[in-house]
Amino acid sequence: MKRTILFFTLVFCAAALVMAQGNNRRGSDRFPGGPRPHAWGQNSPRNQAPRPSPENVTVSGSLTIAQGMIAVVSGDTTWLVRGLSRYVGFIDGLKEGAQITLEGYAMPAGSREKNIKLLQAQKMTLNGKDYELARPREDTKSGPMYQQRQRGRW
Repeated sequence: MKRTILFFTLVFCAAALVMAQGNNRRGSDRFPGGPRPHAWGQNSPRNQAPRPSPENVTVSGSLTIAQGMIAVVSGDTTWLVRGLSRYVGFIDGLKEGAQITLEGYAMPAGSREKNIKLLQAQKMTLNGKDYELARPREDTKSGPMYQQRQRGRW
């Protein structure tokens, strides 16, 4: 009896594994000429408008929180600032209500509201001090990971 139950359990598991392998919906065998992701969907790249290129802007205003992000209110425009939250607690005076000037790249925030924009900060001026916020680009031919690959593991 135990052998029979074990046998049927193994057959059922093997059948389930074989059936699970056949669900390759993105494989090249489904469409002649290769896979076509997003060919008929509403999120197809064909149906989307081209994204505008980022523009370089300078924004001055007071710090606040909007939509769960650090933001700068300048006139009637609210700028959601990316990359500034990692400096909270490390830069004195970086708190709500502080007057700040940011330089960086502006993009539409993707919301329906026209007065909300997104800013990737590159430089910040706070209390008369300038701070470089841009991450330095790493040279791919230097650094410990590249050197380790050159030496090998052994």
